[in-house]
Amino acid sequence: MSVAPFVTSLVNPPVREKGAWYPEIVSWNTTGRCNLRCSHCYLKAGEPGLGELSREEGRQLIDQLVAAGTKLLILTGGEPLMRRDIVQLAAHASSKGLLVVLGTNGMLLSPRLVRELKEAGVAGAGISLDSLNPQKHDGFRGVPGAWKGAVRGIRKSVAQKLPVLVQMTVLPWNYSEVTDMISFAHREGATGFTLYFLVCTGRGEQLTDISPEQYEQALAALVEAQQQFPDMMIRARCAPQISRVAAHQGSALTGNAGCLAARQYCRVTPEGEVTPCPYLPVVAGSIRRQRFADIWQGSLALENLRTGTIRGRCGACDFREMCGGCRARAFALAGDVLAEDPWCAYQPSASTSPRADGPLTWTPEAEERLQRIPPFVRQRVKAAVGMYAAANHEQVVTLAVMTATLRSLGRTMPFRRPLGMQVTESAAPLEGWPSRPGT
Repeated sequence: MSVAPFVTSLVNPPVREKGAWYPEIVSWNTTGRCNLRCSHCYLKAGEPGLGELSREEGRQLIDQLVAAGTKLLILTGGEPLMRRDIVQLAAHASSKGLLVVLGTNGMLLSPRLVRELKEAGVAGAGISLDSLNPQKHDGFRGVPGAWKGAVRGIRKSVAQKLPVLVQMTVLPWNYSEVTDMISFAHREGATGFTLYFLVCTGRGEQLTDISPEQYEQALAALVEAQQQFPDMMIRARCAPQISRVAAHQGSALTGNAGCLAARQYCRVTPEGEVTPCPYLPVVAGSIRRQRFADIWQGSLALENLRTGTIRGRCGACDFREMCGGCRARAFALAGDVLAEDPWCAYQPSASTSPRADGPLTWTPEAEERLQRIPPFVRQRVKAAVGMYAAANHEQVVTLAVMTATLRSLGRTMPFRRPLGMQVTESAAPLEGWPSRPGT
């Protein structure tokens, strides 16, 4: 039985009234400086650009994010560890109640720095590793020793119990390594594995992507791997089609349900410009000229992504609400954020799929368990429960159904701040780190 129409009513609720969308997840490119020269970098990172946000501007941004309803802040770059004040910024964000994670290439992670990041309240690190072959990884990342540095960073973080998410970008040259990379991440004690699919922006404009058919195969491999490694969270990025693939395989894995850009997620550039996501260079505003909340609520560019009608196959697809295609890829390849995702191989069904047996009801115990899930993933977990129940002809969500769904999802929340952690902002700037005026 197809569960697409049933999940449609759960994954993305009806269009909210203006101002009711919340930027629950924000990625901040803290700097354009980087110690690598990666072939696919959307930011074309290297030397720092002019006008990056100062430390005080960064603190003000964090305060505005908290006021706007942000729950999860991703500090990335470039290489965020090349900001001399990154520990202080992380401590400020964590002290305000944000869940803070770091996106890094791992090369600068020393035991001391891992300890300082943990003390500053950083809940985990996403570390990039694209191959098990050091020469291939180094060639892609543009610097000899990048592989050794990444693996060393993974191991030093795991040794000090800083959760690690191994991140891999899939391309024709490493496509055959996906399953081996997941196994490697599991052996190394990683909390999760994320497979990134190319969006041709920045330096990535010069790269050749895998085929739509290989996309499908890679997504199927992720769903199967989640069943093999339930203690590790396995996800895809820039490939919301994984929800459809999971549904066809009878899996509840909908952790990537739909494109979150402008709905629950956005990006802030090193210079303070707000865009729907890192791969969608549509500027919604600048925090140097407007409050973040005003940009989030008032930008026509963001509103278009929230309420605009998606066209082409994506608009006609029976999975349009739980997937909707990658809006950044549609823009990169078709020049239109509302065009169909041209790299999706799925052909929408001409007939209407049957609905589930009836509406779901939730027991008080299951509802209480749902409310304990962090708000910024709660709706997607609810969708996964609905899909699991529909696939198993359940009409009542009990605690047992809820538990079974969460087990099939793997880790639903890879990063958590330790209970009772006291975070201060007294951490000194990193000794020996390159500095520049304003940071």
